[in-house]
Amino acid sequence: MRPQCLLSAAALLAVGVLLGRSAVAGTVESTSPYWFQDQYVDTTDVNLAQTTAQVNTSGTGTVSLPYAPISVSFDPRGTYALVATRGGVDAFVFDGQTVRPVPSSMWHLGSLTGTTGASWIMNGSAFAVSTAAQVVVYGLVPGDGYSAVQVAQTAFSGAIGVAPGPAGLPGGVLVATPTGAALLEAQGTALTTVSGGPGGLGGNLGVASTSDGSLAATWQSEGVQLWAWDGAAYEHAASWNPPVPPLADGPIAGVAFFPQSTGQGGGFWIVTEGGQLLAYAYGPTGLTALPGFSLSVPTSSSPPGAIGAGWSANSVGVLYPTGWVYEDLVTGNTLGQDSIRSLSGQAWAVYQPSATLMSVPLAVGHQVDEVRIEDATCASGQTPPNCTALPVLPAGTQVSFQVSTDGCQTWTPVTLYTNTPVPAGNSLCYQMTLTTSDPTVTPVIDVVNLYEIALLTQDPAQTQVVLTR
Repeated sequence: MRPQCLLSAAALLAVGVLLGRSAVAGTVESTSPYWFQDQYVDTTDVNLAQTTAQVNTSGTGTVSLPYAPISVSFDPRGTYALVATRGGVDAFVFDGQTVRPVPSSMWHLGSLTGTTGASWIMNGSAFAVSTAAQVVVYGLVPGDGYSAVQVAQTAFSGAIGVAPGPAGLPGGVLVATPTGAALLEAQGTALTTVSGGPGGLGGNLGVASTSDGSLAATWQSEGVQLWAWDGAAYEHAASWNPPVPPLADGPIAGVAFFPQSTGQGGGFWIVTEGGQLLAYAYGPTGLTALPGFSLSVPTSSSPPGAIGAGWSANSVGVLYPTGWVYEDLVTGNTLGQDSIRSLSGQAWAVYQPSATLMSVPLAVGHQVDEVRIEDATCASGQTPPNCTALPVLPAGTQVSFQVSTDGCQTWTPVTLYTNTPVPAGNSLCYQMTLTTSDPTVTPVIDVVNLYEIALLTQDPAQTQVVLTR
């Protein structure tokens, strides 16, 4: 266990999973210390895109709990901004001199719980909010400023974000899911799912689109897919897919589109948790990098959590747990920070309560009937399988472990430093659930090592558990 700060107090956990199997009497097998490794912290020699783990948690080179705020969306008409947090949606207004919060009594959005995203739709005349259980569309009502009123909703499980749908669909909404994006349209006060949304993805982390929904993006931690609306469905526009960001830049945290002031086509930004804002233009000739629209953004206090296309063309807001940094054109085609439109001093909760890391099925090559999980760093002077000191995690945080031997279908809980019988099988999945009761701290996993245990039967009446090295 090694202490590390990530946004706030955190601890790194290097986990070893030991596999038990029966061996022929009188034989001792010799293997390497581990037969597989998923490594997240050392990005110099491990390609995160090729790790077996399907990571739906986040962190820079490590696996930690995702943190709020979740998304930011700026009104394309140039006035309001929405920030989704786990506790609801906060609204802000730019009055020409400063950014200030909209009173919750005016928009009545604070009661939303389990929020997963918020986005302006219909060119800013309405906005959509996704939660763990539903998707809701609100319209703006003019008065002393604007107030929001619910106009349509539907029950929806598994939503992880929202974006504008095609302009031709009434109240069209794209709803991100772990496998792509569902397409919804308003029919009266109901939102109805229609065919044609981006799909066929594993480990999708979100959805973004142009203000008219004509082009959409979905992304995983290591890549972005572009989708063009053809009037009936979103088709994969593979020629506009950007290159995978360098591994040192960290996982992708978000995508935002912008209109180009000159030339054909438009553009989009990618922001990485390593603090890189990368810009690309798309058009008839394909994809072009835009160095003037690309820059490094702050990461000193925390990595970026999301981005949103700004109030004006060619501007962008980069979201953090304490506010956003607004980047706009300063000279020619070069971005620079706009302090007037930036926001700071917020106290949004940092980490969500729980998230799970799960591997893909791993072929073992023999029958597994027992496992052992250990902190691979152990205590001073100890080596697997002889570790006994439990890892010291930040107060209020926990990591629980489960394994599956039937292709990630059923799971057996496993306790650290305990040989645990499991249903016999020839494959292994591991799953770790990270939890916290304190939104300012998170447990962190950096390396997962899979070790073998040989059960040696030198004497039929006795067995011995050893680690073959």
